Amino acid sequence: MSDLYRKEALAHRSRALFGEVRLQAPPATWIITTLLLLLAAICLAALFLFQVQTDDGPISLMDWLFRAES
Repeated sequence: MSDLYRKEALAHRSRALFGEVRLQAPPATWIITTLLLLLAAICLAALFLFQVQTDDGPISLMDWLFRAES
């Protein structure tokens, strides 16, 4: 049973365990993360900066979304 693999194959496989370790994410992950953060920043900015015109006058989008109708 010990002769199942050639010595060269076992030696090559044992060297693979000492390969270079990459601790960096692929570029696609960084691009998606950047786009999601940008979208979140735009949404937060819209909540505080955009104005909604109502019968009572302009109010911020956040106040308009979260106000309680009586």
